[in-house]
Amino acid sequence: MNKKIYLIVLLAIIITTLGETVSLISGEHGFYSNQTMQDKCTKCHGDVKVQLSTSVQHSTKSCTFCHAKSATNHTNTVPDCQDCHANLKLNDTLEAHAGFVQLGSEGCIACHTTYNAIVNYSRAEYIEYDITDSNGNWSVSNFTTTGTLNLSYNANRTGGNHNWKNVSCQDCHQDIFDAVSRGGHAVVIDINGNGTQQAPYHNNTNSPLEAWCRTCHNRSDTKFSTQHAARRTTCDECHQAYGVQVHPGDFINTGIKSVPYLYRSLVCIACKSTGWQSPNPKIHFRVHEEPYFDVVVTQ
Repeated sequence: MNKKIYLIVLLAIIITTLGETVSLISGEHGFYSNQTMQDKCTKCHGDVKVQLSTSVQHSTKSCTFCHAKSATNHTNTVPDCQDCHANLKLNDTLEAHAGFVQLGSEGCIACHTTYNAIVNYSRAEYIEYDITDSNGNWSVSNFTTTGTLNLSYNANRTGGNHNWKNVSCQDCHQDIFDAVSRGGHAVVIDINGNGTQQAPYHNNTNSPLEAWCRTCHNRSDTKFSTQHAARRTTCDECHQAYGVQVHPGDFINTGIKSVPYLYRSLVCIACKSTGWQSPNPKIHFRVHEEPYFDVVVTQ
């Protein structure tokens, strides 16, 4: 008798549990079948939905617009920014951020989102060279770099990969902004005046630094090709393009070309910021690289 009661109770439990299981499965499958693909994505990725809701650029796009269904895998594909933005010309020789191309989409979102990244890099600490005047023809010789600056940009921020933001020069180039505050980088002295004022074309006193940066690093300058973010530039390129200044001894077309591209502007700025105009007959320069702020000149 007890055995029969036991079997009846066990059978009741099995039937009840099976019914609930079937109900759960059918209910879950029914839920998905009645939802759009977007709803299915945001069911698990609500945080991404919140991030995208603040994006002017991508808030109107569906998840599958970027993450198309994979033809071979179960889930959707990981997109490449250049799938849609192939016209950015990041490989242009004048693009200031061409080095990020090799990082793919990670290089894009490191700047354009609140993606967490730490960028480590190094550069020479000093450049040294001689400038000689030979009957009015100036030349650069004995160019060398000394020391190493190991730098790190910490971009650990609150947010996510889909939290798009406006990009500021200062976000990554605080060292340059600090250098400007100390009279370095592109700031030069007006040697035709009293030697204490910034030259008109390099005067940043009446302009926000962001806007001032873009006067030289102008990505849309009609004299050059159009870049994605900011244009690489040297003093000689801009001055040749606009004919702002004719240098004695044809130095722009000859002497400065012997200096590696990365350092050419430092050679120009070092002379201009010290009020120095003519070698007599040879002067040795030692210039602190970025953040540039000092020059040592010896005969």
